[in-house]
Amino acid sequence: MTNSTHQTCHHPARDITIVALVSGVVSLGTAVTTMAFEVSPLATLTSSGGAFLAVLSAGMNVLHHVKRDV
Repeated sequence: MTNSTHQTCHHPARDITIVALVSGVVSLGTAVTTMAFEVSPLATLTSSGGAFLAVLSAGMNVLHHVKRDV
């Protein structure tokens, strides 16, 4: 008979890194798409920055709710 205990292991740094990387990829995709429409550099920066912040905040909210329910 083995005496094993269930240990939960949380990796918040890993989760935050994944959310940040996904936000970066979405931001780059938004920048490339915006540049394809031949708009000004400021519009490209604004749209990609907005996409980065939107995805980052949504991802952090999801992490907060997932970690709270566990």
